[in-house]
Amino acid sequence: MNLVNLFGNKSKSQEPDYFLAIEIHESLIKTALWEVAEGLPSVTNIGSYESWDDEESLINGVDASLEQAVKIINSEPHKVIFGLPDSWIEDGKVHPTKTKLISRLIKELGLDPIGMVPINSAIAHYMKKLEGIPPTAILLEVYTTKVVVSIIEKGEITASEEAARSGDIAQDVEEGLTVIGSDSFPARFILTNGGNLEEEEQRITSHPWQERLTFQHMPKVEVLPVDFSIRAISLTGGTEAVQYLTGEIKTDTGEEPSFPKEESNIVIPRETPDSITELGFSYEETSAPTSVEVAPSEPPISPDQPEYAFPQEDIQDETEPQPAPLAPQKSSKFVVSLPKVPKIKFPALPKGKIPWLYLLVIPLLMAIGFVVYLFTGQALISIVFTPQKITNQFTIAISDSSVSGIPTLVATPKTISGSTHDQITTTGQATVGDKATGTITIANKSVAPIILKAGATILSEDGKYSYIISTAQTIASISADLLAGTETYGKVTGVPVTATKIGADSNLSKNSTFSVDDYSRNVIYAVADSDFTGGTSRAVQAVSKTDQDKLLQTATDKIKAQIQASTEAQTPGFSNLVLSDFTITQKNFDKDVGEEATVLNLDLEGSVATLVYSDDSLYQLVSGLLAPQIPAGSEIHQSNTTIKLETPVKTDTTYQAKVDVEAGLFPILDESKLMGYIKGQPVSGIRHFFSTIQGFDHLDVKITPPIPVYTKFLPLTNIKFTLVEI
Repeated sequence: MNLVNLFGNKSKSQEPDYFLAIEIHESLIKTALWEVAEGLPSVTNIGSYESWDDEESLINGVDASLEQAVKIINSEPHKVIFGLPDSWIEDGKVHPTKTKLISRLIKELGLDPIGMVPINSAIAHYMKKLEGIPPTAILLEVYTTKVVVSIIEKGEITASEEAARSGDIAQDVEEGLTVIGSDSFPARFILTNGGNLEEEEQRITSHPWQERLTFQHMPKVEVLPVDFSIRAISLTGGTEAVQYLTGEIKTDTGEEPSFPKEESNIVIPRETPDSITELGFSYEETSAPTSVEVAPSEPPISPDQPEYAFPQEDIQDETEPQPAPLAPQKSSKFVVSLPKVPKIKFPALPKGKIPWLYLLVIPLLMAIGFVVYLFTGQALISIVFTPQKITNQFTIAISDSSVSGIPTLVATPKTISGSTHDQITTTGQATVGDKATGTITIANKSVAPIILKAGATILSEDGKYSYIISTAQTIASISADLLAGTETYGKVTGVPVTATKIGADSNLSKNSTFSVDDYSRNVIYAVADSDFTGGTSRAVQAVSKTDQDKLLQTATDKIKAQIQASTEAQTPGFSNLVLSDFTITQKNFDKDVGEEATVLNLDLEGSVATLVYSDDSLYQLVSGLLAPQIPAGSEIHQSNTTIKLETPVKTDTTYQAKVDVEAGLFPILDESKLMGYIKGQPVSGIRHFFSTIQGFDHLDVKITPPIPVYTKFLPLTNIKFTLVEI
């Protein structure tokens, strides 16, 4: 486990009873409250599951989840273990791209981080303890936009790959495994993310893994409980905490066992408080740094100690005062570095004299401070307004060159192809079975022989059941015995026949009579030699026409999405217009309509003709057409302009399309002029300078540093403006 300990050197008696665990997914937050009870870590309560998509929602989500986790206790624990995706951790530290996010979370919620652990590693170790043996499996962390595929071999993560989510998670996982590569993949999938994964489980289960990759047999698919990962993080990190707090690890026989000392890659910082930087966290300084005496480094860990062992504390006299740790400084959103002011040293006053000089010094110092604030303070004025909307519809030409007499969007014709393999569960029904068989005797009453071809039919007496004669037959004519005065019919016996339809109804009994082909029964007829047998039937799940149509539509939509995505990926900032319907170039169903099957597969290839154009070019064209509608002192922004192109229509020489536009009007600010009006003015008296702005609602003014009394006035410089749309 890659858990970085940040407990530092503190006495055991000062440690709180409760600790926190925070798990951060791509868009999901989980928390837990855990404690050290009798030398063992134990999860006390699980917080609520919250979603997030930006810094504010992350902080609010963690706060809300922790509130539910700690509601069962009276104290407010602050020490926390973080569980992060493997991609968020680099060389034992928070990845540089996530440092600012995690650091702000720690500061604003007043957390004291004691370590962090990759989520996939925590899950692997926790499974090892619960199952009793090191697991070998494929771990799938299912997120909203991606799936992280990790190979666990004997309890350790040996490879990990991210794959973007598409419409079929099985295809996404296959892509990740293909990149990883292996002579033989573990035949076990484990899914986790904290949501309902029933659909994903079915997709993984029904995928033909043995046909696509090197699986020895069909893999087993399991879905972990929602709280499995946060418990794994709490108990994995909690084990390390127990070792530090008590100096030992007890063996737990319960459901949630602690971890024995084993090989790991945990990094142990040697000093505090600077050791927080070993996680990659950092804080903004709002005051001059305080000099802190750093304790000497701990002696090196002995060879018989495990790599993750916490350093032993020095034995000290309990009455000896300990240096207080340097707490992180909290700062406001806008940090201002004030210039260094030279220290002023006033002469000492004679003893016994009235300190009248102080009555002059205090106002003088306040005046100097106010002057410094006026020139160094910073103000951010947010102008909150409701933009006026303008709309219009234009007809434009779309061509690879400018068209005379009509606004033209320059675009490049391009035919884009795509392919996919998809499958669905069949919903149709069909009747299958075997046809009845038997033998007959055919008698000819006529005076001429009769020849029957193979395939000739016989019909039961009631006309319900028909049979096919398997081989050609020649039936002799009737013969007469003149001396005896008798006639003998010509006949053949043992002629094999097969029913034309499946089912037990065709199993007719011995001596049943039949008409033969198109002949009259007065000319020729047949009799069953014995009971007909073998006719059976049963209803089965089969392919219906609806199944094929549904699968074809799903695969077609997937290819269209591929085409759109490929255009955006290959040429960022460009879009395409479809000129024609989707053209199928290859379509292969593995089963026909009516065939018995539980799953229907389709391999589909196709293409569409498109016009590829630049998004910026379209915006510039539209903004030029809208210009007459934009009043003086206003402008439009591309990010607040909605443009919808209708399907192009082919003309004699080019394509034409209608474009619908909706844009919000933003005021054009003369910042230097506005600053000249309001600098040094009372904050409460500047509203009227902005009230003439179209749609103006109110102002939000934030001034740093937040000095009482001074910030009732705006500084003389460093005033910035921003427009905030309601």
